[in-house]
Amino acid sequence: MIALAHRFNRNMHIQVEEKCYCCVPRFEINDAEGKAIYQMHQPTCLGGMCVNCCAEGNPCFGRGCCKAPFHVFPADMEDTDNGAEPSGKILKVMKSAAAEIFTDADVFEVDFPKDATAEQKGLVMGSAIFLNAIFFEAKGDEAS
Repeated sequence: MIALAHRFNRNMHIQVEEKCYCCVPRFEINDAEGKAIYQMHQPTCLGGMCVNCCAEGNPCFGRGCCKAPFHVFPADMEDTDNGAEPSGKILKVMKSAAAEIFTDADVFEVDFPKDATAEQKGLVMGSAIFLNAIFFEAKGDEAS
């Protein structure tokens, strides 16, 4: 299990927890009281068993190139697989060629759930940083 918790003055403010999964990484976003607010995973196909790499367009050519989406759903939503409509989205997008070659910065687009409070939007933004750290910044087993 991978989890991110941020504490300030001994109070929990954010918790993103990786849930048990088979093929598609799934996460739960919790508020300061530990209550599940959102669930998050990549778009799926084949009954939720595979990541749908074509969800943002053709991954090899055109508008889907190098995009890595994570869909955000309400915590109480039962069926979030096979094209279910997300309430929000975290999308890693490709930068310009020059920026890709000369910088190590990543670019994310975040669509917040429409009814999200400012605190909940902060939780989703923190989740984007968490996803960046575990999926796009990891250097393997290298010693730091």
